[in-house]
Amino acid sequence: MIRKGTMHDLEHIMEIVTETLFIMEKQHNDQWTNEYPQKQVFEQDVRNGSLYVEEKNGEVIGSITIDQHEAAEYEPIAWRSKDSAYVFHRLLVDPKERRLGTASSLLAFAEQLALSHNVPYMKADTYSLNKGMQRFFERNGYELRGEMSFHGKNHPFYCYDKRLDEKR
Repeated sequence: MIRKGTMHDLEHIMEIVTETLFIMEKQHNDQWTNEYPQKQVFEQDVRNGSLYVEEKNGEVIGSITIDQHEAAEYEPIAWRSKDSAYVFHRLLVDPKERRLGTASSLLAFAEQLALSHNVPYMKADTYSLNKGMQRFFERNGYELRGEMSFHGKNHPFYCYDKRLDEKR
């Protein structure tokens, strides 16, 4: 079940972040660190009504932030459209639940949310060292549109988009 996230969910979300940081470190991927994302980021997502969580047996197993906030760094990217878009951020899945469809169901939920608001266009980004997320985007019909510098990282972030009103 996917529902809006609450402040009560944040303790478990931060446990998943900690586990994810360990995995990213082993993969030499510094997209997330002890500085980002911190609990305050998720608290703001809850206050904004943009945090959604997936539960299994009453436990949070993943989360996603869905909004229409585009980073200023998105401006020079050669997006397919100048139309309004929904953007998803901080897609997070409990490592014990990976490869079981949680990320796909959270993404499908984000796309349905956008469509329900008559916005058939999605954007997202990921770090160039995050090969798993790049494959995930491509498997789900997202196209690479460009790259940007972001968060002061040494490597670029890749920007992706998807038109939800096009047949594949």
